[in-house]
Amino acid sequence: MNLPLKPYNDFAPTSNWNTYAYYKNVFNDQMINDLTQMVESNYKFEKGRTGVKELGTDTNDYSTNNRDIAYLNPEPHTKGLYDLLFPMAIEANEKYFHFDIDIVTDPIHYVIYPEPTGPQSNDGGHLDWHMDTGAHGVNKRKLAMTVQLSDPKDYDGGDFEIWFGGQQSTIVPREKGDVIIFPAFCMHRVRPTTRGERRCLVFWTGGRPFR
Repeated sequence: MNLPLKPYNDFAPTSNWNTYAYYKNVFNDQMINDLTQMVESNYKFEKGRTGVKELGTDTNDYSTNNRDIAYLNPEPHTKGLYDLLFPMAIEANEKYFHFDIDIVTDPIHYVIYPEPTGPQSNDGGHLDWHMDTGAHGVNKRKLAMTVQLSDPKDYDGGDFEIWFGGQQSTIVPREKGDVIIFPAFCMHRVRPTTRGERRCLVFWTGGRPFR
């Protein structure tokens, strides 16, 4: 059987899946304040979970995370968010990843990692190591995006880490208004907040499952 093989370096374009795209100052203070007011006035928060709803597995597990989520479906008052974030994902994809991206896979998540309940408490907002893709519907996720909404001076802990392999993970920047985009299959976590609270948006784009 003769296979149509050719050297790897003949394939274009090249991709880099061991990195993240980083956009600075995408959201200014006024945009963040308006967004927060809109969300708190119109949405209910519920406890986040890992399991069927989040990762397509057979359990709903609250023990691996502590976060509150409001789900911002595409509606007239959220259209501006989708119109801003989706083109950024497409741009990052064309520059780094070169996946087949043509859909928004989930509602935008407005996420709060809450402060500890007391000075001696260790239950600050967190999310353990996980991927954002898996079985069932979430296997369409290909790029994950995080928008930093909190000023880094307003909370301690809460570091967002991505693991690209090797012995150490990468702690991504945490400046207010910045955006990070990375492959949804990369392991990542949010360390517990120890003071204050961390707020962010989470957004996924994708298409047909990888094959």
